[in-house]
Amino acid sequence: MLPPALIAAAIAGPAIAQNISAAPIEAAERAFAADGLALGIRGSFLKHMADDAIVFAPGPVNARELYEKRPGTNEPRLFWWPQKVVIARSGDLGLSFGPWSIDDRRGGYYATIWRKGADGVWKWVYDGGAEADPGKAPGPDAAAQVGPLAPEGAASQAQGFEEARNAEAALASAASTDASAAYTAVLTSDAWLLGPKGAKTLAGNDLSARLALRPASIALRPQGGGASGAGDLVWTHGEATWSGPDNKPVAAHYMHVWQKRAEGWRLIFETLINDT
Repeated sequence: MLPPALIAAAIAGPAIAQNISAAPIEAAERAFAADGLALGIRGSFLKHMADDAIVFAPGPVNARELYEKRPGTNEPRLFWWPQKVVIARSGDLGLSFGPWSIDDRRGGYYATIWRKGADGVWKWVYDGGAEADPGKAPGPDAAAQVGPLAPEGAASQAQGFEEARNAEAALASAASTDASAAYTAVLTSDAWLLGPKGAKTLAGNDLSARLALRPASIALRPQGGGASGAGDLVWTHGEATWSGPDNKPVAAHYMHVWQKRAEGWRLIFETLINDT
């Protein structure tokens, strides 16, 4: 079933922003990171999150409820910066990801989904991190790379969400028998994959090496997400399970970003976070 907000938007045509630029996504992420140093982890996350934002702990939970319970004392010096940003044609939804460091030591990659509210303010609705090698990533002063804009949107926000969820269902079906081939069929050449555990020595855009490490079969069960007003950019999240060494079950949660490319719906980003 579609989220109520998308059902309400089903009768509306896709909204196309004028002079679309991904600069607001980069600016929002850099302001968030700067507040991370000034306000600490708890204070900055609460300041920049939407009320319905989620994080994985290990499954999806309301981020505000989680961070309000944290003391906000004796926190490490967490810093991060955007390496790449992507924005929707409607200028209301975007992806940002890049390296993070703790006490000036790079550790991995974060990913953030940003949504612009009715008041014009950008807030994050998903934030999480997973394993990838940040050693060769540009430094904080480098401008973020900008991903391509979708050539067209869907008939409505709700229609775009439904189309992307159908693409995800097809991926899940194929991944249950041949995960590597299933991902290869839907990934764009400029896609990034973060995680799961055991992938910290690989770059996020080293798709061939990452797919070679995938188990033969992965079960994907979508749980939620959201779509841009133009219906061209959709993020989803859900559960993932597979058999690890010695056939021990592995549980994880994923976040996907789908974009409507000229060749159809394609997966441009995944973060796969093991639950333990």
